[in-house]
Amino acid sequence: MEIIISMLILLVLRLMFNSLFGNEKTKRGLSKADYWEAFELHALFDDLNKVKAVLEHTDDTRIDFIAFKDEFMEELDILEGENHPDFSRVSAWFAPDADWDRLMGRRGRVSGTSVFKRADWWKRNQ
Repeated sequence: MEIIISMLILLVLRLMFNSLFGNEKTKRGLSKADYWEAFELHALFDDLNKVKAVLEHTDDTRIDFIAFKDEFMEELDILEGENHPDFSRVSAWFAPDADWDRLMGRRGRVSGTSVFKRADWWKRNQ
């Protein structure tokens, strides 16, 4: 009888230990690809590359346009190489009535709105 009680106590202790410290594997976090998809980073980089193409094919000799274009190209190269990109500058450039809207006017409004929405969302939820 004592053996049965001892075995029951050991079984209960084992169950308590497993429930406290668990022998289940912890849940796996998001992979880098899943993380980027969840935060729409692929779509954001697609939008930024469309902006890059527009800038490359726009013949504008204004000093502020050329300065914006150079800064944008440099920033895009930096962002593409980072593991945790910081889109603060991009968000500021593409905010409503900011640099992008001022330089491109109506023809850049759709792409500017899309870039701002995604960059700002990433920046706030990072």
